[in-house]
Amino acid sequence: MTHWKWNDWVAHWAGEEDEDLSLVFRQVRVQRTAKTQQHWARDPITRAFCDLGAYSLYEHHLAGGLRSADVPEMRLFPNMGGEHLMKLAPKVIPDAWLADSLNRQRYADTWAHHDSYISDLIAYMFRSAPTLRRVKKMTAAFAQAANDLSLGELVRAAAEAEIESTLSDPIIALQTFFQAVLPRQPKIQEAVRRIEREMINEWANLYAVVLSGYGLTLRPGITAHDVAELFDTVIEGVLLRARSSGSVPETTIGQDVLTASILLMLPAMCDVPPEELDRRRLRQPLEWPA
Repeated sequence: MTHWKWNDWVAHWAGEEDEDLSLVFRQVRVQRTAKTQQHWARDPITRAFCDLGAYSLYEHHLAGGLRSADVPEMRLFPNMGGEHLMKLAPKVIPDAWLADSLNRQRYADTWAHHDSYISDLIAYMFRSAPTLRRVKKMTAAFAQAANDLSLGELVRAAAEAEIESTLSDPIIALQTFFQAVLPRQPKIQEAVRRIEREMINEWANLYAVVLSGYGLTLRPGITAHDVAELFDTVIEGVLLRARSSGSVPETTIGQDVLTASILLMLPAMCDVPPEELDRRRLRQPLEWPA
C-alpha cells in the first residue's frame, strides 16, 4: 500500500466541481444512445473504476520507485480487468457499498472489452483538470506570499514549493511514466500538449502580475509567456534529474538548480540588477483571484 488513503487519493484526482466526465469517458456503453453514454460516463461508479485503476497502476509501477521503462506495452496495464479491480476494491476502499459496486458485472456493463477501459483510463489520467487545479492553488498562494516577501525570497519559496508539490504528485508521476514508455501514443501526445498549454498560460498570467507588482518591466522582445516557457523548461529538466537520481540537483554552493537558474535568468529578462532581487518589494498590491 502507498501512503495514500482512498479518500485523499480520490480528492487529489478530482477536477473542478462542474467537470463533465462525459467529455473524458468516450468508451462507455458505446452501443447505446448518446444520452445513456453521458449518464454512465457521469456516474460516480464509472469514475471510481478509473480512480481504482490509476491507484493500481501507481502501486505496480511507482510505489517502490520508478521501474525500468523498457517494458512491453502489453505489460504496462497488468491486471486491469474487472476481476482484478473487484478483488482490489475492498482492500483499498473503506466504503463497503462503493467497494461492492465495483464488481465484475458492472465493469462488463460499462466497457465492452478491456481495451475500452484502458482507453478511458488513459484519458482520465491525462485530463488536465486536476493538474490545472493544483497550479491555480499554487499561483494563488504565491500571489498572497508576495505581500510579505522580496522578489528573491518569493523565487526561493516558489521554487521549493513547486519541486515539493510536483515530485509528490502521483498524477504527474503516472503521466511522466506513461509519456516515457508510450512517447508516440497520439492520445497521450495530444493530452500532454493540452496540459502544458493550460499550465503555461496560468503561470504566464501570474508572472505578468507579479513582475508588474514588483515594478519590473520585461526587456523588448520578451513576453510573460516566454518567461513561463523558459521557466517550465528548466523545471522539467530539474524534476527529470530529481526523479532519476533521487535528489534535487544543486550548484556547488548548495543552492537547488531551479532557484539558481531563475535568479540568473530574471535579470536577463527584466530591468533589474541581480543585487536588487533580494531588496525589491512590491510597489503595488497584486490583483489575483483567490
